[in-house]
Amino acid sequence: MKTEKGNLIQALSAREGDIICFVGAGGKKTTLYATSRQYGGRVAITSTSHMFQYDNRFVDRVIEDYRGTWADDQSRVIAFSGKTDTPNRVGGLTADCVKGLWESQKFGLILVKADGARSRLVKAPAAYEPLIPAFTNIVVPIASAQILGQYLATSIAHRPELLSKIMGIDIGDRILPVHLAQLLSSKMGSLKNAGNARVCPILNMVDNSDTLTLAIETARIALTLTKRFDQIILAEMRQSRIVEIISR
Repeated sequence: MKTEKGNLIQALSAREGDIICFVGAGGKKTTLYATSRQYGGRVAITSTSHMFQYDNRFVDRVIEDYRGTWADDQSRVIAFSGKTDTPNRVGGLTADCVKGLWESQKFGLILVKADGARSRLVKAPAAYEPLIPAFTNIVVPIASAQILGQYLATSIAHRPELLSKIMGIDIGDRILPVHLAQLLSSKMGSLKNAGNARVCPILNMVDNSDTLTLAIETARIALTLTKRFDQIILAEMRQSRIVEIISR
């Protein structure tokens, strides 16, 4: 199995001052944390939706009051959360708060988890999702390549009834590369609410040669279905590793 230890920052063509939103399922937080580590400069991490509590292994400080006295804090990675009554969860920030982080000019990158997936490997966005601020520079749709060959069901999919419409299959059907490619290229799927941001999808959990073969086929089909993006990153983000990049 061919591997490429490319830098995720370079693969995304991320630049100083960018706001990057991660959407989809199958490794958003893992990819977000990997992006933060590989960047090396000051990073603000946040979410526009509810999420599990931040991992203290990857953030230096968690701030629950966005309007608090954080401007002089020199921590490299600061996570910002909103208030919520849900146990073991953190609330999201509004788009205005995210813009405030950007306007502070205190961070080289602002990384945003912009939807939830209930720990599934693939998802379709609800009517109100994803919550991507209009001024976002890069949108990174994520899906797990591990779903290829599996059957569409609630065990792996969040909102399978919506996925069936986008993918063009019935619940219980086997998911083939063409079906996942339909999701990646759909304006009701991975491209929803991306606005004018640059889009760079990631097929995650590519951890063996069979999955790699299916992921490559998926990426090549998706690139024929839309001109909205020019490449798809195949990765194993649990190891912070880019496996291959499929381009036009």
